[in-house]
Parts: sequence; C-alpha cells; structure tokens
Amino acid sequence: MTDETPTSGRFKAHCPRCNGERNCDIHGAFDQPWEHDDDEHHTNGRVEHRLLQCLGCETVFYWRLSWDSEGVDFRYNRRTGQEEMFYEVSRLTFPAPEKESDRPDWSWTLHKVDMTLSAIMSEVYAASEARSFILASVGLRTALDRMTELLGVDPDLPMVGKVKALVANGWVGESEAQTLDVVMNAGNAAAHRAWSPIEEEFKKLLEVVEQFLLRAIITGKRSLEVAANIPKRPGRAPKP
Repeated sequence: MTDETPTSGRFKAHCPRCNGERNCDIHGAFDQPWEHDDDEHHTNGRVEHRLLQCLGCETVFYWRLSWDSEGVDFRYNRRTGQEEMFYEVSRLTFPAPEKESDRPDWSWTLHKVDMTLSAIMSEVYAASEARSFILASVGLRTALDRMTELLGVDPDLPMVGKVKALVANGWVGESEAQTLDVVMNAGNAAAHRAWSPIEEEFKKLLEVVEQFLLRAIITGKRSLEVAANIPKRPGRAPKP
C-alpha cells in the first residue's frame, strides 16, 4: 500500500510552471478509495485529488495520484535483504508542465498589477510561440493602448496623441517615443494590411514593449527618473 497524501497543510509536488518539485499549499482535497469483487478476483485502489498552489511561482494547479492492486512492483531492499511489494503509482498535474518559454519572470505575476494587461500579454506570448506574428503584433499595439490608459492618458486620444502625452508627462523620452510609434505602426499594418513581421522583427517589437512595460507599469518609473540615476561623465583633469 502507498502512503496517503496529506489533505491539509503543504507537501512537495511537481509544479507545472516551475517544472520541478516544489513545496505547495493544499487548498482542496478529495480522496476516492474503491474496491471491486467478482467471483474470482478482489481488486482495490485509491484516487487522490488535490488543488495546490506553488509556494514559489504561486501557480494554482490540479494534482492527481492513483494506484490499484493490479499494478504491483517488487523491489529488493538492501537494508533488510528481502524483496518488498510496492504499488505502481500514477501522478498527473493539470495544466501539463509548460514548454520552454522566452517569457520574462515578471510576466507571470502581471495579473497583480492589471488583469486586463496580463490577459493581453498572455495572448501575445501564446500567439508568438505559435508563430502567429500578425496576431501577436496586433496584440502588442493593444497592450500599448492599455498601458497608456493605466498611466492616466485620455483613452479617447488617437494612438499618436497618446504617445505624445507619454512624452509630455515624462513617461518616455523622444527616442523611446519613436520606438513606441514603430510598434504602433506595426500593429496597424498587421491589423489593416495583413503585414506579418519575420520572427527577428517581432522580437525587436516585443523587446520595446517589454522594456516600457517593466519600467513604467511594473516599477512605475518615468523616463526622467531613470535619467537622473545615470552617473554623470567625470570631468577632465585640468592641464598642467
């Protein structure tokens, strides 16, 4: 027989986001022991269900363990010098462990800042990973639109006006405003003229949006505040 999983507190399980064994809090538990008899055989087993939250990345996921008396394995115990019987255990998590991704770590907690922006960026990353760069480019423009709203820009302004407002309010400098204009125009071309960037082009557009999002939305720093932290060029020593 197998050791029963705790129904409260915490224990280690395979987190699908971290893709490794992590300590997890138990938020729900339900167990299903079962037995079956017929004229010749008696079988029994158990299914354990848990709703878990990883203590590292905070992902909530479903965990399932099952075993039955038909699946038996024998192992040699070196300490006792005897063979011991074990039930074969099956473990399942949902969602399944995620594929390797280029998403930055902060993107997984973006929902704490704004649920709408988090949903938009999740779809951008999903479209990019599926190589749907037209949809991903349109998504970047939508993300920019949402970010300007979060920064207090009038949502009724055209996108060009929103970028100018970001400059006027110190959120971006002139050079960064030009790169945001490129992202905006790329999104418009993708949406209205079916323009599709190649992967390298899209990654540059994504990098621009990620840098602006991290600085202005996640950390709340204006462009001028960043400039103030740049050390000044040291003066030259006077000539003798």
